Amino acid sequence: MLTREQVVSVYRQVLGRTPAEHEIGHQLAGLRTLDEMLRVALDSEEYAMRLREAGRRSLRRQTVVNAWHPELAAWGHPVGQRSDDGIAIVGRDGWLFLCGGTNANLGQYVGEVEMEPGWLEGWRELLLARDEELRALGVAAATIVVPDKLAVYEQHYPEPLRKVGPRPVERLLAGGDLPLLYPLAELREAAAREHVYLRTDTHLTFRGNELLFASLRAPLGIEAAPDLTGLATRPYVAAGDLGAKFEPPVVEVIDAPSTLHGARIAQDNREAIAATGGHIGTRRVYVNERAPDSRTAVLFGDSFGFSAEHYQGVSWFLGQVFRETHFVWIPFGWDPEYVHATGAEVVVIQGAERFVARVPDLAVAVAELEARALGRAPTAEPPTAVEG
Repeated sequence: MLTREQVVSVYRQVLGRTPAEHEIGHQLAGLRTLDEMLRVALDSEEYAMRLREAGRRSLRRQTVVNAWHPELAAWGHPVGQRSDDGIAIVGRDGWLFLCGGTNANLGQYVGEVEMEPGWLEGWRELLLARDEELRALGVAAATIVVPDKLAVYEQHYPEPLRKVGPRPVERLLAGGDLPLLYPLAELREAAAREHVYLRTDTHLTFRGNELLFASLRAPLGIEAAPDLTGLATRPYVAAGDLGAKFEPPVVEVIDAPSTLHGARIAQDNREAIAATGGHIGTRRVYVNERAPDSRTAVLFGDSFGFSAEHYQGVSWFLGQVFRETHFVWIPFGWDPEYVHATGAEVVVIQGAERFVARVPDLAVAVAELEARALGRAPTAEPPTAVEG
């Protein structure tokens, strides 16, 4: 007959804790022998979770190198290991990939994600309507989808990827008649010789962003490449947005400029928007008094378009060319009133590949979006004018 002492002993030795009184009573009422008690404990989800956590602790103890090097790979995070939140995964040769998250990135890539009814037609109508508006405004314009890292470096993904259908962006491009840029071929070709994405991040290297910008030159009527004379780079160690999800974090040495070069920030609400815990509604304006092109450009985009001294996104390169460049954080966004108010002659609409799965709004009022975003902050501050 199962005893109280045996129940307590199994909980402590198998589950690592002392049972509550109601748990002891429940087990004594339903079980007869010690063998039955052991089987219940060993088959429980609580025990399975304890084993998984012990495995993660063991991996962390064994991980003594948190930067990839071919001769030290055996002491790093093992290939196939996922971050505790299930969002990032370790690939071959130290490449990290997005494998989870709210946008079902992996499911999109293998074609498993079902689009909403009318999704394709919704995108088609939106792109053609925007194209008509842009033509009516008389601006040079381009809509660009930033290819996913996995599309460029699939050979480094640690697990077989069985594709069951086209990716959302491939469905958009299948007709061949939509005004859409997708510079995957250029990035893949360059990746055979140099890194175009960061190992520990979803974002691109300086060279990768330069290639994105190069794909925009013809549709935007940019005649000359940016003058990068005297642009120095410096190496620094950083854990990217994927590397930071591991314990210890996976870091890499990034060699990039740490400057806005010819541009300066003239208006900026980034700090105030960040205080709300978000990104949407961020607005940053760059001015370049020595720009070779006197036009004003507006980029509606996301983190791949955003720029700062530490990251040279698409707007960084636009800022080297145009007299004034506005960045507004709205993936695949569009606001004709904002374009009219700024007097812009150039418009770029940009978004990451994983955002293609949702048809964006036809238009968004930037001023209203910014006001709502700032309204979430405990102490909202107006956009800051930066002198110098």
